[in-house]
Amino acid sequence: MAKTLDHVCILVNDIDEAIERYKKILSVCAPEVAKQTVEKYEAFAGKDKYLSALFVAGGEGVNIQLMQPINHDSPLYKRLEKHGEHIHHLAFTSLQLPDTLKALKKKGVSLYSDELIYNINDPSLRWNWIMPQYAHGALIEVMDEREK
Repeated sequence: MAKTLDHVCILVNDIDEAIERYKKILSVCAPEVAKQTVEKYEAFAGKDKYLSALFVAGGEGVNIQLMQPINHDSPLYKRLEKHGEHIHHLAFTSLQLPDTLKALKKKGVSLYSDELIYNINDPSLRWNWIMPQYAHGALIEVMDEREK
């Protein structure tokens, strides 16, 4: 089963501004995280390209991912326009993702798809979504455990 909360993802208008603001917040609230070098990178959600940055928390901490849509026609951009900046999703990890998804489905949890979703640049990265309608408005990602 999914065992850990891996990250909280925040959808932002301007990733550079968001990085700077989170550095200020974390410099007080989580100084060790704030000391890290945080770099922007391009990533994909399906075919939707976006900029991302990750503040990696040590130990049992939770990572913070910032995400800025690039394509103005993308679902992410349209969501940002409609709802403004907000927490986009919570992400849990699983050592046995297919088994976790089967167990969630058996319990009646609404998933986005019966199939795993793969990163087009790295097929070893797999996930699925628990639908926000099921989770009281929260979009929840269930993903493979990351290598430590």
